[in-house]
Amino acid sequence: MKTKPLLPPKSASAPAASRSAARREWGQNFFRSAAAAGRFSDQLECSYAASPGSPTVPLIVEIGAGSGRVTKALASAGRPLLAVEIDRHWAGRLAAESLPDVTVLNEDFLTLRLPRQPVRLIGNLPFVSGTKILRRCLELGPDQMRQGVFLLQREYVGKRTGAWGGNLFNAQWEPWYTFEGGLAFSRQDFSPVPRTDTQTLVVTPRRRPPVPWRERTAYQRFTQQFFDTGQLTIGEAARKVLRRGHAQFVRGAGVRTDDRVKDLSVRDWTALFRAHS
Repeated sequence: MKTKPLLPPKSASAPAASRSAARREWGQNFFRSAAAAGRFSDQLECSYAASPGSPTVPLIVEIGAGSGRVTKALASAGRPLLAVEIDRHWAGRLAAESLPDVTVLNEDFLTLRLPRQPVRLIGNLPFVSGTKILRRCLELGPDQMRQGVFLLQREYVGKRTGAWGGNLFNAQWEPWYTFEGGLAFSRQDFSPVPRTDTQTLVVTPRRRPPVPWRERTAYQRFTQQFFDTGQLTIGEAARKVLRRGHAQFVRGAGVRTDDRVKDLSVRDWTALFRAHS
């Protein structure tokens, strides 16, 4: 694998103020113990078996390697690992350890061009950019992104898993992925201590997506139109989007006009999209 060279690591005597500023800017909260990092990393499938439908064994990519506790836990499985870290200081320290089968990249994951092969993604994501990073992962598509294990705020994971009903983000991505809650961790498991407890979000691609990936842009534009109306029910939203024949359209898709937009299932949205196409 071709990789860009690391920048020289910063001196260990870098001013404490600059390190603290960097941690705040990038939302860095690291596991305090190797045991906790190990429990988190164990949620990733690290077998040598190729993914269904692909002869290629997925590459493991860690997003935000930081102090390296999760990296070391992943490296113990003996699989090639790409550790991505935006902070030059921590990337340099991790590279200096020369962990077997670990390639360290000092880059921003949001702009990184990943190898064109299946990947399994894992990361203790920064709260400030967690949604952007998650969306970037999902945009790889279910053929490339074979699994995602992400640590985020517990409340945010609740949103993704439907604890408080549906939302635009989930409606736009659930034809291709499922979102499930994994292990939870106390805020005291991290340093510096964050303001909230965390939980793992496990993302799994659907083997038989109800909407082909090539139709993603049209499908996501379609769901966006309905959520943008601000209406509570799908019948009211359809009236604004379609103007004419809205009731027949909704009923023809097998959806009740008085169902709330946020409560529609992926099956409902798929049926509406098909009826509209």
